[in-house]
Amino acid sequence: MHGDLTARQRQFLDFIKSFIVDEGYPPSIREIQKAFSLKSTKGVKGHIDRLVEKGYLNRKDGSARTLSLPSFRSGHGRRSADNRAPIIGRVAAGLPILAEENEEGHMPIPDRFYGIEGMFWLEVHGDSMIDAGIFDGDFVLVRPVPFVEEGTVAVVFVDDEATVKRFYHRGDTIRLAPANDLYKVMEFHGSACASIRIAGKVAAVFRFTG
Repeated sequence: MHGDLTARQRQFLDFIKSFIVDEGYPPSIREIQKAFSLKSTKGVKGHIDRLVEKGYLNRKDGSARTLSLPSFRSGHGRRSADNRAPIIGRVAAGLPILAEENEEGHMPIPDRFYGIEGMFWLEVHGDSMIDAGIFDGDFVLVRPVPFVEEGTVAVVFVDDEATVKRFYHRGDTIRLAPANDLYKVMEFHGSACASIRIAGKVAAVFRFTG
């Protein structure tokens, strides 16, 4: 999807996109520096320069506050004119989550998410998140991000199984918390945390009625 970007550049681009959607304006250099726990702003500016050069960001002058998202180019994921995202079924072991073998159709996405690459719908099975307003049979719209803030409702892989939980990571412990008192918190310590991978944060919930 971003074949001409390094892994670090993809992380910076995902963070900037997510920040713009959540806040309505781009992050500052300092905000990006803090998010990635960098000691100086030099590395931030370098990555932004590369993203602008490659056409993934627009910038009017030297300030990060003037960054904007261009319309996506052909060959780099979903076009900005495409208002649908794939529905992902049971994820096959060893395959990327957006592999064609995992797709079970497409659904429209809300206008505010147009132009964000990699969005997908995931059908929820079970009632572990009902106190967060997510019920069995609902579809959650997922925005892929490399990390999430504490307590964020996220889609997380435990080995090759996807689950929707509130995500907490402190020290060498990861906690996946349900929003239903009938379920226990899942805890992972030390090396067991290597089996955990964030697929993205839940951006919207859709429910068929009637």
